[in-house]
Amino acid sequence: MEEQRKVYLHDLTYLPEEEGVSIGRYGTDTFAVFPEDGAELLKRLAEGMTIGDATRWYRETYHEDLDMDDFLDTLRELEYLREDEAGAETTDASSAKLRGQTLGRWMFSPPAFVLYAGLFAASLVLMYTYPELRPHRNHIFFTEYATVVILGLFLGQFPGILFHESMHILAGRRLGLPTKMSVGRRMYILVFQASMPGIHGLPRRQRYLPFLAGMMGDVIWFSLLVLTAGLTIVFTGELNLFAKFCVALSFTTILRFVWQFYFHLQTDIYYVIVTVLGCVNLQQTTREYLKNFWWRLIGASHKAVDPSNWAERDAQVARWYGPLYAIGYSLMILLLIFVMLPVAYRFLSGVFWNLLYGTSVHMWDSLVFVLVNGINYGVVIWVYLRERRARRRQKNQSTIVQGG
Repeated sequence: MEEQRKVYLHDLTYLPEEEGVSIGRYGTDTFAVFPEDGAELLKRLAEGMTIGDATRWYRETYHEDLDMDDFLDTLRELEYLREDEAGAETTDASSAKLRGQTLGRWMFSPPAFVLYAGLFAASLVLMYTYPELRPHRNHIFFTEYATVVILGLFLGQFPGILFHESMHILAGRRLGLPTKMSVGRRMYILVFQASMPGIHGLPRRQRYLPFLAGMMGDVIWFSLLVLTAGLTIVFTGELNLFAKFCVALSFTTILRFVWQFYFHLQTDIYYVIVTVLGCVNLQQTTREYLKNFWWRLIGASHKAVDPSNWAERDAQVARWYGPLYAIGYSLMILLLIFVMLPVAYRFLSGVFWNLLYGTSVHMWDSLVFVLVNGINYGVVIWVYLRERRARRRQKNQSTIVQGG
């Protein structure tokens, strides 16, 4: 009776690798590397072959006996098997048409790329013609009121951030991935994050565009802002408040673009590098590699991390990725010194003098500025504490399981 039973699998992706076949459940980040014979057996089961027929097929093809129960237990642990056989009649995510898939294909079509190139070229022409459109940190102060500046930039950046993440989502949807968006934190900044479950089940060449789509979106958004400000100058003859606001947002868009080159963070560029080089966890390996280098340098080798825990490819790449890791920190420090600190000083000094000697309007403006910043950083702290509690809860659960 058992031999006549069929097993029903979730939709799986098969990606040949050097060491075997990487098989993953569609729409998730669950992957495992199977030997080629195991991958072929799994395909036969997915095609509807019974357990008995699959066992005989394996024995006749590879002239070896197969422990089918152990093989099925492995599939069950990976959650590749459907719990209910009736589920075979249900529709998986991959067979359903994803919302936004058609739009994604259009957004990354050849005519769209030509349009994007034209927008960027037009923005360059306008910046050459009107020097006041060229990016500069002073453009952040598009008005004398600090509250208007901080609220304007805080609220005005969200459409650009959403556009960045939407480009990731559409680039994934066009390939059939169930991409989605969430809210998270990067260091001290509250951000929207696009997740692309199942992307590692695609061939490498198909992953690059979804990873880089956000940076492409930043360039497009920057171009649109400069074009809007430039057309305002053309038709009004001046850089009015609206145009100044657009120029300020274009500068913050550049900052977000540069952010992607913080190699010590898991940015879009990082995922491209990991994909190109075939790494597993390059960031953690590089961090531990640099720590080991430091411990050896100061004669404290006993504190070094055991390198045998690193993936072989990660260990090879970490030797030269270390300098890039340091460049990311250096770039962040340079931006802090030459952009963030001067801007913060101008903000805070203006707020301080307005609180002491400013008019009632400027005094209230400074008070609201302090309140808004308090709320902003309060939300970031709340997100940080929530993540910390989640990690602690997960650690406690792992301890309980191991202790049991």
